[in-house]
Amino acid sequence: MQAYLNILDDILNSDTTIRENRTGIPDIGLSAGAVFEHNMDMGFPLLTTKKMGLKNIATELEFFLRGITDKKWLQDRKCNIWNEWANPIKVEQTYNLKAHELLAKGLSLSDAQKTSIRNKIMDTERDLGPIYGFQWRHFGGQYQWDENRITKNPEDNFDPNHPGIDQVKNAIDKIKNNPNDRRILVSASNPIDIYQMALPPCHVMHQLVVRNGKLSLIWTQRSCDAFLGLPYNIASYALLLLLYAKESGLKPGILKGELHDVHIYTNHINQVKEQLKRTPYKLPTVEIPDKNWQGMLNWSANDGFILKNYICHERLRGEVAR
Repeated sequence: MQAYLNILDDILNSDTTIRENRTGIPDIGLSAGAVFEHNMDMGFPLLTTKKMGLKNIATELEFFLRGITDKKWLQDRKCNIWNEWANPIKVEQTYNLKAHELLAKGLSLSDAQKTSIRNKIMDTERDLGPIYGFQWRHFGGQYQWDENRITKNPEDNFDPNHPGIDQVKNAIDKIKNNPNDRRILVSASNPIDIYQMALPPCHVMHQLVVRNGKLSLIWTQRSCDAFLGLPYNIASYALLLLLYAKESGLKPGILKGELHDVHIYTNHINQVKEQLKRTPYKLPTVEIPDKNWQGMLNWSANDGFILKNYICHERLRGEVAR
Protein backbone atom coordinates (compact mmCIF):
# COMPACT_ATOMS: atom_id res chain seq x y z
CA MET A 1 0.00 0.00 0.00
CA GLN A 2 2.36 2.59 -1.36
CA ALA A 3 0.15 5.60 -0.56
CA TYR A 4 0.55 4.93 3.16
CA LEU A 5 4.28 4.22 2.91
CA ASN A 6 4.75 7.49 1.03
CA ILE A 7 3.25 9.35 3.99
CA LEU A 8 5.72 7.70 6.37
CA ASP A 9 8.59 8.53 4.03
CA ASP A 10 7.45 12.16 3.71
CA ILE A 11 7.43 12.55 7.50
CA LEU A 12 10.94 11.11 7.90
CA ASN A 13 12.30 13.30 5.12
CA SER A 14 10.54 16.52 6.09
CA ASP A 15 11.61 19.01 8.73
CA THR A 16 12.24 16.56 11.56
CA THR A 17 12.05 19.13 14.35
CA ILE A 18 11.06 17.24 17.47
CA ARG A 19 7.85 18.54 19.02
CA GLU A 20 6.64 18.04 22.56
CA ASN A 21 2.99 17.08 23.11
CA ARG A 22 0.52 16.10 25.83
CA THR A 23 1.60 12.42 25.90
CA GLY A 24 5.16 13.14 27.05
CA ILE A 25 6.55 11.25 24.02
CA PRO A 26 7.84 13.75 21.42
CA ASP A 27 6.94 13.46 17.75
CA ILE A 28 7.98 14.52 14.26
CA GLY A 29 5.43 15.35 11.59
CA LEU A 30 4.19 17.30 8.61
CA SER A 31 3.27 20.97 8.94
CA ALA A 32 0.27 20.83 6.61
CA GLY A 33 -0.83 17.21 6.86
CA ALA A 34 -1.21 14.63 4.11
CA VAL A 35 -3.80 12.91 1.93
CA PHE A 36 -4.33 9.15 1.67
CA GLU A 37 -6.24 7.91 -1.38
CA HIS A 38 -7.05 4.39 -2.49
CA ASN A 39 -9.20 2.90 -5.25
CA MET A 40 -11.10 -0.03 -3.73
CA ASP A 41 -10.89 -1.85 -7.09
CA MET A 42 -7.19 -2.35 -6.28
CA GLY A 43 -7.94 -4.52 -3.24
CA PHE A 44 -8.62 -4.04 0.43
CA PRO A 45 -6.15 -1.56 2.02
CA LEU A 46 -4.87 -3.73 4.85
CA LEU A 47 -1.19 -3.07 5.43
CA THR A 48 1.13 -5.85 4.25
CA THR A 49 4.47 -4.42 5.44
CA LYS A 50 3.52 -5.51 8.95
CA LYS A 51 0.92 -7.93 10.25
CA MET A 52 -2.49 -6.38 10.96
CA GLY A 53 -5.39 -7.94 12.87
CA LEU A 54 -8.54 -7.19 10.86
CA LYS A 55 -10.74 -8.97 13.43
CA ASN A 56 -9.67 -6.40 16.05
CA ILE A 57 -10.41 -3.55 13.67
CA ALA A 58 -13.79 -5.03 12.72
CA THR A 59 -14.73 -5.51 16.37
CA GLU A 60 -14.03 -1.85 17.12
CA LEU A 61 -16.09 -0.85 14.07
CA GLU A 62 -19.05 -2.94 15.27
CA PHE A 63 -18.61 -1.24 18.66
CA PHE A 64 -18.93 2.16 16.95
CA LEU A 65 -21.87 1.15 14.74
CA ARG A 66 -23.83 -0.10 17.75
CA GLY A 67 -23.13 3.10 19.70
CA ILE A 68 -21.51 1.16 22.56
CA THR A 69 -19.20 2.95 25.03
CA ASP A 70 -18.40 0.11 27.46
CA LYS A 71 -14.73 -0.90 27.38
CA LYS A 72 -15.63 -4.31 28.80
CA TRP A 73 -17.67 -5.14 25.67
CA LEU A 74 -14.46 -4.86 23.66
CA GLN A 75 -12.35 -6.72 26.20
CA ASP A 76 -14.84 -9.60 26.30
CA ARG A 77 -14.15 -9.98 22.57
CA LYS A 78 -10.37 -9.85 23.09
CA CYS A 79 -10.15 -6.37 21.58
CA ASN A 80 -7.88 -4.19 23.71
CA ILE A 81 -7.70 -1.06 21.56
CA TRP A 82 -9.33 1.15 24.24
CA ASN A 83 -7.72 -0.37 27.35
CA GLU A 84 -5.63 2.70 28.18
CA TRP A 85 -8.48 5.24 28.29
CA ALA A 86 -11.65 6.03 30.25
CA ASN A 87 -14.21 8.77 30.94
CA PRO A 88 -12.00 11.61 32.30
CA ILE A 89 -14.66 12.85 34.74
CA LYS A 90 -14.82 9.48 36.48
CA VAL A 91 -11.04 9.18 36.41
CA GLU A 92 -10.65 12.53 38.18
CA GLN A 93 -13.39 11.75 40.71
CA THR A 94 -11.69 8.49 41.68
CA TYR A 95 -8.25 10.09 41.61
CA ASN A 96 -9.33 12.91 43.94
CA LEU A 97 -10.62 10.38 46.47
CA LYS A 98 -7.37 8.38 46.38
CA ALA A 99 -5.21 11.52 46.53
CA HIS A 100 -7.20 12.84 49.49
CA GLU A 101 -6.68 9.56 51.36
CA LEU A 102 -2.93 9.72 50.77
CA LEU A 103 -2.70 13.37 51.77
CA ALA A 104 -4.67 12.61 54.94
CA LYS A 105 -1.90 10.13 55.81
CA GLY A 106 0.71 12.83 55.34
CA LEU A 107 1.99 11.42 52.04
CA SER A 108 2.89 13.69 49.13
CA LEU A 109 2.80 12.60 45.49
CA SER A 110 5.30 13.31 42.75
CA ASP A 111 4.06 14.12 39.24
CA ALA A 112 5.09 10.62 38.13
CA GLN A 113 3.08 9.05 40.96
CA LYS A 114 0.03 11.15 40.10
CA THR A 115 0.25 9.99 36.48
CA SER A 116 0.67 6.38 37.58
CA ILE A 117 -2.43 6.53 39.79
CA ARG A 118 -4.52 8.09 37.01
CA ASN A 119 -3.33 5.46 34.52
CA LYS A 120 -4.28 2.63 36.87
CA ILE A 121 -7.74 4.14 37.30
CA MET A 122 -8.16 4.43 33.51
CA ASP A 123 -7.15 0.79 33.15
CA THR A 124 -10.01 -0.39 35.38
CA GLU A 125 -12.80 2.10 34.56
CA ARG A 126 -15.27 0.67 32.00
CA ASP A 127 -17.01 3.88 30.93
CA LEU A 128 -15.41 5.55 27.90
CA GLY A 129 -17.91 8.40 27.79
CA PRO A 130 -19.85 9.55 24.67
CA ILE A 131 -17.12 8.69 22.15
CA TYR A 132 -17.41 7.90 18.43
CA GLY A 133 -20.27 5.42 18.39
CA PHE A 134 -22.47 7.46 20.70
CA GLN A 135 -22.00 10.51 18.46
CA TRP A 136 -22.62 8.45 15.30
CA ARG A 137 -25.89 7.05 16.64
CA HIS A 138 -27.06 9.63 19.24
CA PHE A 139 -25.57 13.00 18.30
CA GLY A 140 -26.97 15.67 20.62
CA GLY A 141 -28.58 13.03 22.84
CA GLN A 142 -28.32 12.77 26.61
CA TYR A 143 -25.55 10.35 27.59
CA GLN A 144 -26.32 8.09 30.55
CA TRP A 145 -24.22 5.43 32.25
CA ASP A 146 -25.72 2.93 34.63
CA GLU A 147 -23.57 -0.17 35.07
CA ASN A 148 -26.53 -2.48 35.70
CA ARG A 149 -28.31 -1.28 32.56
CA ILE A 150 -25.10 -1.40 30.51
CA THR A 151 -24.35 -4.94 31.66
CA LYS A 152 -27.81 -6.08 30.51
CA ASN A 153 -27.67 -4.13 27.24
CA PRO A 154 -24.43 -2.31 26.29
CA GLU A 155 -26.35 -0.11 23.83
CA ASP A 156 -28.54 1.28 26.67
CA ASN A 157 -26.38 4.35 27.33
CA PHE A 158 -28.75 7.19 26.46
CA ASP A 159 -31.89 8.84 27.79
CA PRO A 160 -34.75 7.41 25.68
CA ASN A 161 -36.55 10.75 26.02
CA HIS A 162 -33.53 12.50 24.48
CA PRO A 163 -31.94 9.96 22.10
CA GLY A 164 -30.36 12.50 19.74
CA ILE A 165 -29.84 12.09 16.00
CA ASP A 166 -28.95 8.74 14.44
CA GLN A 167 -26.46 10.02 11.87
CA VAL A 168 -25.57 6.61 10.44
CA LYS A 169 -29.23 5.68 9.85
CA ASN A 170 -29.79 9.08 8.23
CA ALA A 171 -26.73 8.56 5.98
CA ILE A 172 -28.05 5.15 4.88
CA ASP A 173 -31.47 6.64 4.12
CA LYS A 174 -29.92 9.42 2.03
CA ILE A 175 -27.67 7.07 0.04
CA LYS A 176 -30.69 4.92 -0.82
CA ASN A 177 -33.26 7.64 -1.42
CA ASN A 178 -31.32 10.78 -2.36
CA PRO A 179 -27.87 9.66 -3.52
CA ASN A 180 -27.08 13.03 -5.15
CA ASP A 181 -27.28 14.76 -1.77
CA ARG A 182 -24.01 16.51 -0.93
CA ARG A 183 -24.75 16.43 2.80
CA ILE A 184 -24.34 12.71 3.49
CA LEU A 185 -21.96 12.93 6.39
CA VAL A 186 -21.46 11.66 9.93
CA SER A 187 -19.67 13.71 12.60
CA ALA A 188 -17.94 12.34 15.69
CA SER A 189 -16.90 15.79 16.86
CA ASN A 190 -19.23 17.31 19.44
CA PRO A 191 -17.59 20.05 21.57
CA ILE A 192 -20.41 19.89 24.13
CA ASP A 193 -19.52 16.29 25.03
CA ILE A 194 -15.72 16.43 24.77
CA TYR A 195 -15.25 16.99 28.52
CA GLN A 196 -16.50 13.47 29.27
CA MET A 197 -14.97 11.60 26.31
CA ALA A 198 -12.12 9.19 27.02
CA LEU A 199 -10.42 10.79 24.01
CA PRO A 200 -11.62 13.64 21.79
CA PRO A 201 -12.23 12.10 18.35
CA CYS A 202 -9.16 11.85 16.12
CA HIS A 203 -11.18 11.01 13.00
CA VAL A 204 -13.80 13.71 13.30
CA MET A 205 -16.05 13.16 10.27
CA HIS A 206 -16.76 10.97 7.27
CA GLN A 207 -18.70 11.89 4.15
CA LEU A 208 -20.19 9.68 1.44
CA VAL A 209 -20.36 10.59 -2.24
CA VAL A 210 -22.27 8.71 -4.95
CA ARG A 211 -21.28 9.07 -8.60
CA ASN A 212 -21.70 6.73 -11.56
CA GLY A 213 -23.08 3.91 -9.43
CA LYS A 214 -20.10 3.94 -7.07
CA LEU A 215 -19.94 4.97 -3.44
CA SER A 216 -16.85 6.75 -2.15
CA LEU A 217 -15.96 7.64 1.43
CA ILE A 218 -13.82 10.57 2.56
CA TRP A 219 -12.85 10.85 6.21
CA THR A 220 -11.26 13.80 7.98
CA GLN A 221 -8.76 13.20 10.77
CA ARG A 222 -7.46 15.94 13.06
CA SER A 223 -4.64 13.86 14.58
CA CYS A 224 -2.86 10.82 13.10
CA ASP A 225 -0.44 8.51 14.86
CA ALA A 226 1.08 7.41 11.57
CA PHE A 227 2.72 4.17 12.74
CA LEU A 228 0.13 2.65 15.08
CA GLY A 229 -3.18 4.42 14.51
CA LEU A 230 -3.36 5.34 10.84
CA PRO A 231 -3.19 1.76 9.42
CA TYR A 232 -6.14 0.87 11.69
CA ASN A 233 -8.06 3.95 10.57
CA ILE A 234 -7.50 3.12 6.90
CA ALA A 235 -8.72 -0.46 7.29
CA SER A 236 -11.64 0.55 9.51
CA TYR A 237 -12.98 3.12 7.06
CA ALA A 238 -12.41 0.73 4.15
CA LEU A 239 -14.54 -1.85 5.97
CA LEU A 240 -17.15 0.81 6.77
CA LEU A 241 -17.25 1.75 3.08
CA LEU A 242 -17.89 -1.91 2.16
CA LEU A 243 -20.77 -2.02 4.65
CA TYR A 244 -22.37 1.17 3.32
CA ALA A 245 -21.95 -0.15 -0.23
CA LYS A 246 -23.56 -3.51 0.57
CA GLU A 247 -26.41 -1.79 2.42
CA SER A 248 -27.13 0.46 -0.54
CA GLY A 249 -26.43 -1.96 -3.40
CA LEU A 250 -23.62 0.21 -4.78
CA LYS A 251 -20.03 -0.62 -5.69
CA PRO A 252 -17.27 0.76 -3.45
CA GLY A 253 -15.25 3.48 -5.18
CA ILE A 254 -12.56 5.68 -3.66
CA LEU A 255 -11.44 5.70 -0.03
CA LYS A 256 -9.80 8.98 0.90
CA GLY A 257 -8.39 10.30 4.15
CA GLU A 258 -7.71 14.00 4.73
CA LEU A 259 -5.08 13.80 7.45
CA HIS A 260 -4.25 16.96 9.32
CA ASP A 261 -1.75 16.69 12.18
CA VAL A 262 0.02 13.54 10.95
CA HIS A 263 3.02 12.50 13.05
CA ILE A 264 5.41 9.74 14.08
CA TYR A 265 6.27 9.38 17.75
CA THR A 266 10.01 9.28 18.36
CA ASN A 267 9.74 5.84 19.98
CA HIS A 268 8.33 4.51 16.68
CA ILE A 269 10.98 5.88 14.30
CA ASN A 270 13.07 2.70 14.18
CA GLN A 271 9.98 0.58 13.46
CA VAL A 272 8.98 2.97 10.65
CA LYS A 273 12.43 2.76 9.09
CA GLU A 274 12.26 -1.03 9.22
CA GLN A 275 8.82 -0.98 7.63
CA LEU A 276 10.02 1.20 4.77
CA LYS A 277 12.69 -1.38 3.94
CA ARG A 278 10.03 -4.03 3.33
CA THR A 279 8.50 -4.70 -0.06
CA PRO A 280 4.67 -4.59 0.03
CA TYR A 281 2.75 -7.70 -1.00
CA LYS A 282 -0.34 -7.68 -3.19
CA LEU A 283 -3.36 -6.41 -1.29
CA PRO A 284 -5.94 -8.90 -0.01
CA THR A 285 -9.67 -8.77 -0.64
CA VAL A 286 -12.53 -8.59 1.84
CA GLU A 287 -16.03 -9.90 1.24
CA ILE A 288 -19.13 -9.06 3.28
CA PRO A 289 -21.07 -12.36 3.07
CA ASP A 290 -24.81 -12.59 2.46
CA LYS A 291 -25.12 -15.22 5.19
CA ASN A 292 -26.61 -13.69 8.36
CA TRP A 293 -26.74 -10.23 6.72
CA GLN A 294 -29.46 -8.18 8.41
CA GLY A 295 -28.25 -4.72 7.47
CA MET A 296 -25.16 -2.82 8.55
CA LEU A 297 -26.73 -1.58 11.79
CA ASN A 298 -27.07 -5.24 12.87
CA TRP A 299 -23.74 -6.33 11.43
CA SER A 300 -21.41 -8.45 13.56
CA ALA A 301 -17.64 -8.61 13.26
CA ASN A 302 -17.78 -12.21 14.46
CA ASP A 303 -18.97 -13.61 11.13
CA GLY A 304 -19.46 -10.48 9.08
CA PHE A 305 -16.42 -10.45 6.81
CA ILE A 306 -14.15 -12.83 4.92
CA LEU A 307 -10.51 -11.85 4.46
CA LYS A 308 -8.90 -13.52 1.46
CA ASN A 309 -5.28 -13.83 0.30
CA TYR A 310 -3.69 -11.78 3.06
CA ILE A 311 0.10 -12.16 2.89
CA CYS A 312 2.15 -9.90 5.14
CA HIS A 313 5.50 -9.31 6.78
CA GLU A 314 6.00 -10.04 10.47
CA ARG A 315 4.47 -7.87 13.17
CA LEU A 316 6.12 -4.61 14.26
CA ARG A 317 5.24 -3.50 17.78
CA GLY A 318 5.19 -0.03 19.30
CA GLU A 319 4.07 1.39 22.62
CA VAL A 320 0.88 3.45 22.66
CA ALA A 321 1.30 7.11 23.65
CA ARG A 322 -1.46 7.94 26.13
